[in-house]
Amino acid sequence: MTVHHYIGSPYELPTGSFGTKEKLITIYEKEEDAYGISVNRLNDGHSDIKHVFTLPYVYELSCDPHPKSIRELLTYIEEQLIEGCHIELYSCLDGDEATEKDSSLDMSINLKTLYFGKHYKLDRKKYIDELGEVFAFEDKQFGVVVK
Repeated sequence: MTVHHYIGSPYELPTGSFGTKEKLITIYEKEEDAYGISVNRLNDGHSDIKHVFTLPYVYELSCDPHPKSIRELLTYIEEQLIEGCHIELYSCLDGDEATEKDSSLDMSINLKTLYFGKHYKLDRKKYIDELGEVFAFEDKQFGVVVK
């Protein structure tokens, strides 16, 4: 089944592709060298998802589960997030947009205090890399990233 990811913001976010390496795949290069994320305006087919978010701007997010793509997502959020604000993330299976989130899967990332959840302290110099390794999207998971 297809998993959809969404990102909510208190203000408009830039849309498009971010972090993707634009190069031809040759016999010497691996397909995994091409990674990144894509942020797009929410289309009408997924408008049922807005009930999950507390923020007014909701976008579709394309992000592979690969650590490099997760790092690109977190870099994008770090660059776009204004101090004192938060961004919301949500994932669900195709067709489950109108269902309720699973509150037991809620998670938080605080970019100011560098905590992932309540107990995992991140290293100030390599927190994006750390999060790329430990963060993964789950079905019906809601997350908040604070700065």
